[in-house]
Amino acid sequence: MLKNHFILAIRNLRRNKTYSLITILGLALGVACCLLLVLYIEDEVRYDAQHPQLNSLYRVVTHMARDTQSEDLAVCSPPLAQAMADELPEVTAALRLVSAPGVSENLVRFEDKTFYEPNGYMADSTLFDFFSFSFVEGTPVQALSNPNTVVITTTLAHKLFGDASALDRVIAINQGGPGGDYKITGVVKDLDHSHIQANFFISLTSSGGWTEFIRTSGEWAGQNFVPSYIKLTGGSDVQAVEKKMNDVLARHGAEAMKTFGFTKTLTLEPVKDIYLRSSVDKNPRIVYLYIVGAIATFILLIACINFINLTTARATRRATEIGVRKVMGAFRGVLIRQLLAEAMLVVVVAVIISLIILEITLPGFNTLVGKSISLQTMPSLSFLFTLLAITLLTGLLAGSYPAFYLTSFSPAVVLKNKMAVGSSGSLRKGLVVFQFSVAIVLVCGMIMVSQQLSYIREKELGFDAKAKVIVPLRTDAARKAYATLKQAFQQQPAVKKLSGADYLPGQYWNDIVLFRPGKTREEGVGHFMNNVAHDLNDVLNIRLTAGRPLSPNLAGDQGKIIINEASAKALGFTPTQAIGQRVEQSFFKNADGTPVSLEIVGVMQDFHRTSLHDPISPAFFMAPSLGQGESFSNVVLDVRTESFAKTIEGLKADWNKIVSDAPFEYSFLDQSLQQQYTQDQKASTIITTFTVVAFMLCCLGLYGLSSYVAERRVKEIGVRKVMGASVQQIVTLMSSEFMKPVCIAIVLAVPVAWYAIDKWLEGFAYKTPLSVFVFIAGALIALSVAWLTVSFESLRAALRNPADALRNE
Repeated sequence: MLKNHFILAIRNLRRNKTYSLITILGLALGVACCLLLVLYIEDEVRYDAQHPQLNSLYRVVTHMARDTQSEDLAVCSPPLAQAMADELPEVTAALRLVSAPGVSENLVRFEDKTFYEPNGYMADSTLFDFFSFSFVEGTPVQALSNPNTVVITTTLAHKLFGDASALDRVIAINQGGPGGDYKITGVVKDLDHSHIQANFFISLTSSGGWTEFIRTSGEWAGQNFVPSYIKLTGGSDVQAVEKKMNDVLARHGAEAMKTFGFTKTLTLEPVKDIYLRSSVDKNPRIVYLYIVGAIATFILLIACINFINLTTARATRRATEIGVRKVMGAFRGVLIRQLLAEAMLVVVVAVIISLIILEITLPGFNTLVGKSISLQTMPSLSFLFTLLAITLLTGLLAGSYPAFYLTSFSPAVVLKNKMAVGSSGSLRKGLVVFQFSVAIVLVCGMIMVSQQLSYIREKELGFDAKAKVIVPLRTDAARKAYATLKQAFQQQPAVKKLSGADYLPGQYWNDIVLFRPGKTREEGVGHFMNNVAHDLNDVLNIRLTAGRPLSPNLAGDQGKIIINEASAKALGFTPTQAIGQRVEQSFFKNADGTPVSLEIVGVMQDFHRTSLHDPISPAFFMAPSLGQGESFSNVVLDVRTESFAKTIEGLKADWNKIVSDAPFEYSFLDQSLQQQYTQDQKASTIITTFTVVAFMLCCLGLYGLSSYVAERRVKEIGVRKVMGASVQQIVTLMSSEFMKPVCIAIVLAVPVAWYAIDKWLEGFAYKTPLSVFVFIAGALIALSVAWLTVSFESLRAALRNPADALRNE
């Protein structure tokens, strides 16, 4: 019986080649796109799932509040995590895992090989008790227990030693300080699907530099730059543990927090939530994952709707066949099974074709989303289950209605050609409305995401990032050579001007609290501070709104600062009033214990220190201390773009003459800033690509329907032409039948699109206005594409010779 069902199904497919081709290709494309997006989602949700004790692992989150300012940070003070392990019975272990503040590249040296390596961390010896790493050489037991030891990844090991063993070798690593020698005690496979992306781990028991500072720090209020994790005993009440943690913090740090003028509250964030649902992210990744999941679902639904529409459109032809078979004694259940078998055959064929499409398009998709997904790396059972679920759901969803609908008619009614098709026509129109409603929402979202990203690229940031070359000074020797490098670089013909700074926009900045004399520290204002050369404002074109720039005379400008407009407003000054005012800060003290006082000599325009997801914060520039001299972490050069390669060669030659302990490197300020929006760019690419696919599927279904309607009405069109109707009138008549559902879809889609876009824009502190023209554009695109699709087949029908249509009458 089953074999017979499939033989009949194949005959029906062959008899209606055009509709079969449209249905199968539409389903195949829809399933392939759905599978691509499902693979993407599965790859995203795999992050951190490999750790065996995942449900017991938590990251400490610090909520800092001061007056009207508040912020959630995924870091805390250095001694906090270990104190929790010592004082709370529910905490079985603690881990500090920190990269050197402000250091994005670490200098690594072995024999004659010297290069910069990103993603270097300092870690407690408990690292491998918390997180699962696959060791290629060495063992996790006590790998980081001894001072000056390091565990590296296979990629770094190959870069240093080729195919030779790395174990017990000694390499030099500089993390922005004096540097030191480290013995390799382990090599681990490159970290995959982990929120921790590291190339090496240095033991926190090491001497000197940041490791010693973190290990010996007793600061409980400030120095919040250390990511910390704790492991809880099974069954622990997380809220109760949080309350105890804050009690411990209050015992140790209440006085210090009062001195600094802020409050701190500690919470715990499950490690399993960090990658997708982190509470400290303005735009958590899960938002984009929901969007991707919705797009995958809608594309599959649109493909199924095409199948339902085309099947019900052919109901009159199939109904006669069903009526005859009922008269011959066929039971309704048998007929339903046959039609479902036919639907499942279409789906199975479509799924097989979709797998071929998937294999062909996967490399391009990986390039699109910046991943390395392959069918071999995905969990086989998970993928097979997904594929089976899609096949069954699609077959049942696409086949159930036609099967139950066609078998519901009475044979007598069918064979007298009195079958009512009104409900079927209404359903088809309703499904077309749904299809285009989804497509219009996606198109409006695509337009708005594109506009927001264009706004990000083009918005005035308050400084000039174009043609700015950054040369980082990552070693003590390089920083001390700033003045010599500046003098040499200025001799290059393409260098217009240059300056120095510890930090540039887009980089980590130190924070500090400033308050007006007579005010309490609790009334202070959090600021981000930056030691800069006197001419940085000129190089970055940051305009002063009041006062003067810093002076080249370093001794004369000690204790002088230039604040931004946000700082002046937060401190209660107008830009003009701020000049000459003194403010105190909460960290450094004079010899007599009083706070160091700073004088405001200038007010600069606000500029975006971080991405447009964040509001502009109070910030200030100050000259470096006399003891430090002109020693900065970055040189920034304003260059002419002509003969750029020659300019870089000249800068590199100057560098090699002056700095001997570090290789030359450079980057572009504008490109570095755009990297802050990688996640948004990736989401935009996915939305744009698959919105186009969704529209293609809508149009494919609409073309199939219009083709069928034109075939059904071929004699009517012939009669109308004989009676004098023009081609334009016939095209208009036929097109209007499909334009009405599209217009209804526009009315339904616009409010949904407006709401969804508005919620997405909440993740940006600075955003392009939500204009009605976005929705007008989406509506016009939908109408234009739908009209072109329908008009093509309508025009073919209208141009047909009426004699051919009427010959059989």
